[in-house]
Amino acid sequence: MLRIAALFLLASLTSAAAQDVLQTWRGEYGSATDPATSCAANPHQLDFMTQPPHALFNWSKPWTDDAGQSVTYQRYDLLSTQDDTLILRLEGDTRRTATGDRPIWILRQTTQPQGYCWGRTDWPAVHCENQQVRCDNPTS
Repeated sequence: MLRIAALFLLASLTSAAAQDVLQTWRGEYGSATDPATSCAANPHQLDFMTQPPHALFNWSKPWTDDAGQSVTYQRYDLLSTQDDTLILRLEGDTRRTATGDRPIWILRQTTQPQGYCWGRTDWPAVHCENQQVRCDNPTS
């Protein structure tokens, strides 16, 4: 019985720590390079769902994604979190890596500018593109 209580406490602490990490990511972002999805034109809201764990991206106006689809919403499976990194897999993604696997995306928080950029597990570790900047003040 004590072991079950200890496991429950550990799971609660891990979940609370993950929620703290996700809180730093929540907010409004816009592209640093694409005027159509900039903070001024069409920012997106980044939020999270805990059960099952997902990262949710919402735009107020449609934009055209890499597949040529008009989207206002994207949902990613949240595979893991660290202080400044999220590991994600886009739901319904039909793209494949050179090895035939679905891409695993790495969101890395940036400080100059404050926001995040996109990487992938099949890219070099230093490759981070599509810089997004924070449009709002981070919540404390």
